[in-house]
Amino acid sequence: MSSKTSRWVMLLAAVGMMPMLSGCLLAAAGAAGAVGVAYAKGDLTATLEANPQQVVDATNEAFEQMDIVQVGSNATAVDGQVTGRTAGDDRIVVNVKSEGASASRISIRVGTFGDETLSRQILDKIKANL
Repeated sequence: MSSKTSRWVMLLAAVGMMPMLSGCLLAAAGAAGAVGVAYAKGDLTATLEANPQQVVDATNEAFEQMDIVQVGSNATAVDGQVTGRTAGDDRIVVNVKSEGASASRISIRVGTFGDETLSRQILDKIKANL
């Protein structure tokens, strides 16, 4: 292959990969712009200044305020989980894990593949209820 041809092949390969890379870069930029919040692979994660029991209680209130049918709820000093269903029967799972004495890591998953918009709305309600 000539030098000129190989340059074109490399250029086309690089241009072809740009759409795949741009999503990762946008996700990283979005995560960096919102302190402590990231959306990746269908899960919205955040760190909240509250213990797991407080986060579970705030999540229960958020589900009620948003007319999400609560299916289950439990919490301990180190973790917790709240599950619910939307009117469209999408499953929502909120997992909580302790991150020290006064912080918790929360993960929100809507449906099989995730729903970033609804996940962020749920997170906003949870924060408002803390």
